[in-house]
Amino acid sequence: MAVDDILKKIKADAEDAAREILAEGRKDADEVLAAARARAESEREKMQAKARQRADEERNRIITLARLAARRDLLNEKQSLIDRVFEDTRKNILEMGRDDYRKLIGNFLKDNVEAGDQEVILDEGETRIDQAYLDDATRALGLPGKLKLSSERRSIGGGFILRSGKIETNCALDTILRDARERLEADVAAILFGTEGGK
Repeated sequence: MAVDDILKKIKADAEDAAREILAEGRKDADEVLAAARARAESEREKMQAKARQRADEERNRIITLARLAARRDLLNEKQSLIDRVFEDTRKNILEMGRDDYRKLIGNFLKDNVEAGDQEVILDEGETRIDQAYLDDATRALGLPGKLKLSSERRSIGGGFILRSGKIETNCALDTILRDARERLEADVAAILFGTEGGK
């Protein structure tokens, strides 16, 4: 073989080897590129899934907070209506005519007067109750002991305070309504809102 033929053969073999190397390089590059694209797509899907999850969590959090705020506002409004019922009751009692107010006070006396003499302390502006009424109520209701209208007056709104020596029984209207509210609030709520306990 001539040198030229050997050189041609070497050149041809080198070109074939270069083509093979280039083809393998392209194949490897394509595989690397495909793997990179697959990883990028996988990461994109993961990021989108995380973003959707975060968006869902944020939406759910906002909805939960809105529902809690609405429930709180509704409960506050219900509480305000219950407050108004008890305040209107208080005003109605204070504005009662003399006879109706005396009947109410008679019931409070009957429930709270104990044996022995007791003083009745009234509100500073109370004019519907006097000693004659207390004497009549003692007889009519069969109350034990004697009731004496105290010369002391206090700012108690309505109702009275019974005093026997150093012991006082608070029958002021605000105290009676507060006690009634503790017992009746759930019933009042049920009447106002048509559900048990107003919930």
